[in-house]
Amino acid sequence: MLSVDSVVSPGSVLSFGAELDGNSRYVWRGLALSDGPVLQPSAWVSLAGFTLTPFANFAFREDDAPAGLNELDFTLDYSRDIRLEARDASREAGDESNLTVNPSFSVYLYPNQVDAPPTGELALALSYPVGPVSVFTDHSVDLIATPGAYFGDAGLSFETEPIPSLTAEASAYAGWGSARFNDANLDVNRAALDVAGADLALTWSVCGLFYLRPHAGLSVLLDRELRAAVPNPLLITGGLALGRDF
Repeated sequence: MLSVDSVVSPGSVLSFGAELDGNSRYVWRGLALSDGPVLQPSAWVSLAGFTLTPFANFAFREDDAPAGLNELDFTLDYSRDIRLEARDASREAGDESNLTVNPSFSVYLYPNQVDAPPTGELALALSYPVGPVSVFTDHSVDLIATPGAYFGDAGLSFETEPIPSLTAEASAYAGWGSARFNDANLDVNRAALDVAGADLALTWSVCGLFYLRPHAGLSVLLDRELRAAVPNPLLITGGLALGRDF
């Protein structure tokens, strides 16, 4: 069995960073939010477990909406590791793993989108290592524009460092939405197992000055009614991010 051993206190050192990410398309929870390429700058500042992250989306080409800045988000999250100690015979005494608990609140603003009211979302992310992979699950609920609209996902992630300056990451997941979420985003008024997907990224630290991260993603809507509600239920994307941590 596993028992809670202690809470790992986050460091009190101030850290910050910025990233510029170019994507072939903006995909969110299996839904295409852009008709073409986007540029997504973000930044973050962290202290004592809290992180504030502003994020923007710039669209280059939109069929039914103006190009340019069309989304601006602000997220405040808190990350805490809870050390769990093994108490069974299959693991040696003293073996331990950290359950990462990450609650957050996000505000979403949509400049130049008259039919997209601002909103806010409360979320909780959990992650726990199991052997060479980590099991994760995320849960989000809208509080303002569509109160009670819920989306959740769960999956597995894997990370390895083949050489000191290169990190490879892969993940696979499935996500589900409440009737209110699917009605607001797809005009399908019922709960469903919405989407399955996978992501792959390689992060290369260039002389410790900045990093480059090529990445690719695939997602497919699973429910028949949801698939019929969009022109492209299968989405494949790629992109390249440039950033630096301080």
